[in-house]
Amino acid sequence: MLQLLDWYKNKHSEYLGSNKPSSLSSNYLHQLSSAVLTPIAQKLGSVVITYDFTSHPLLRYILNNKPSDMAPKLDQHAAMELNSQGKRICKRDGAACDFYVLGYETKMNEVARFIVNQLNFDRLYFYGKDRPIHLSIGPENTHYALIRSRRSDGVRINQKSAQGIATRKLFNHL
Repeated sequence: MLQLLDWYKNKHSEYLGSNKPSSLSSNYLHQLSSAVLTPIAQKLGSVVITYDFTSHPLLRYILNNKPSDMAPKLDQHAAMELNSQGKRICKRDGAACDFYVLGYETKMNEVARFIVNQLNFDRLYFYGKDRPIHLSIGPENTHYALIRSRRSDGVRINQKSAQGIATRKLFNHL
């Protein structure tokens, strides 16, 4: 689980604050690791985390210094953490990570296909065959998948989505 907490050290090495989860967030992070990431690693290979748990102090740092295409109120990276006013950062229960699998760096569609066919998850956001996958778990386990792409100006747009068993068809032809 350490990889889920220390991911920022590569991407935001100048951040010196804390990224410690509450016990409720820790429970979801353990579940993410054991129920999703471990089966992926066992079947496909080593999982490399590119973005994961984001505590309130780390989120504030990122938003102030390196904001990008982020949706902290929805993306589950903050898990069950509270902001400075004592309110949940993310409205959804659960936890999320972005990752790729060694050996599949240009065929993440195969990783997505494995996930939707074999694992329980809440949300999967697919950004392309050569991009990390965003994957979350949560009590709803909506089994929702969304394929996104970038326009020529760099803005991400939604392409196709499905929920439940229909997600399996999304990745059949990618």
